[in-house]
Formats: sequence, C-alpha cells, structure tokens
Amino acid sequence: MLVENIGYIIAIICVGVLAISVNYYITNREQDTSNRQERLTWLNEQATRTLEAMRALKEAGCKPEIIEKLNQHVTLQIEEISTLAPDSDIMNQINQKKEKTDSTFASTTHLGNDRELKRIQIYITYTERLVKQMAKNRSISNKLGKSYMSELYWLNIRNVVDAHRTQADRVLENNDNLTALSHLKHAKAIIFRAQVPNALKEERLLDIQAKIKLIEPEKTFTPISDDEDDMDNFY
Repeated sequence: MLVENIGYIIAIICVGVLAISVNYYITNREQDTSNRQERLTWLNEQATRTLEAMRALKEAGCKPEIIEKLNQHVTLQIEEISTLAPDSDIMNQINQKKEKTDSTFASTTHLGNDRELKRIQIYITYTERLVKQMAKNRSISNKLGKSYMSELYWLNIRNVVDAHRTQADRVLENNDNLTALSHLKHAKAIIFRAQVPNALKEERLLDIQAKIKLIEPEKTFTPISDDEDDMDNFY
C-alpha cells in the first residue's frame, strides 16, 4: 500500500514537472515570437525611412558619400530582416523599396513643387538625426559626422534657394514681376544669412542679383534744369 502511494506521488510529481516544462516552453516560444515580430516591425520601419531618405537626398543632389554611408547602414538592417524572415512579405516589400531607391537619380522636379520640396526637407532633417545617432554609436567618427552635417545644412539651404529661383522664373513667364521679385529677394536673404563659406554662395548670389536688377532697375538721379529751378522759385 505504501509503495502504491509513493508511486502515485511520484507520478503526480512527474506530471506536474512535465506540465510546468511544457508551459515554460510554450510561454518562451510565444515570447520569442512576439519579440521577433517586434524586431521585424522596427527594422522594417527604420529601413523604410532610411531608403526614403536616400531617395530624397539623391533627388536633391546630395554628396554620394553620404548616400553610400546610409546605404551601408540600411544594408545591415535588410540583412537582419532576411535572417529573421527570409520569405516574408516584409522582405519582399523592402527589396522592392531598395530597388526603387537604387534607380533614383538627381532631379529638379521638387524645386517647382512646394509639397515635394517639403518632403525633401523632412528627409534631410531625418538624415541629420540619423547622422548624429551614427556618430553617437561610433559607426562614424565625430569629424565625419560634422562634415556630413555641414553638407546636409547647405543641401537644405541651396534647395530652398533654388526653389525660389525656379518659381521666380516660372512666374516671369506670365509677366508677374512682383511675385518673381518677392521670390528672388527671399532667396537672396536666405543665402545671404547662410552660415557657409562665401565661395559656396557666390554663384547663386550673383545670378539672383542680376535677375533682380533686370526686374527692378536701380533708380537714377535726374538733375533739375535751371529753368525748372526758376519755375520752382516763381511758385
């Protein structure tokens, strides 16, 4: 009888241990699946934003070395997505986005479209934050990070200035001199205040000033004749 009771107790203990083990395995597996999905979602979001930023920078005429550095950054994210979910929809979609980014070239379309220009500016700002993070993580040196930040700052300035120049040319075709003048003066003020070497500003400043003079010639002083002076004295 005692032996049977001990047998029952051992059996109950074994069943309990097995149940705990199975529950532990299932819980861990569910947690791993949840963590994996969270990681995939995050990677997809980050890679998508970086690819969109690369497209915007290419369109805006950014220096190739900055785009290449972003490409190296996003490639690591894509490789991790491939490891976690090689045949998933996320992997297929990110590959399509990568191909679209790789086939993007410099363009001037955004210069005549306020909405597109804003998109370019948003992704320049995003890239600035990313460069700071890369420097903080030491994936690039502080010196290189500062160089990239200076280029991104000038990229934003010159795209806004060129957008005003483009829009000035467009409205001039309709003889809207006042609107054109407003665009040109705004562009001149932006580039004049830009914290960059004068050598970078010179070409655009000279072009803008020349166009302003064509629209708004400098006023010349006309001397008053002696006869007119006599008439003024008479009155």
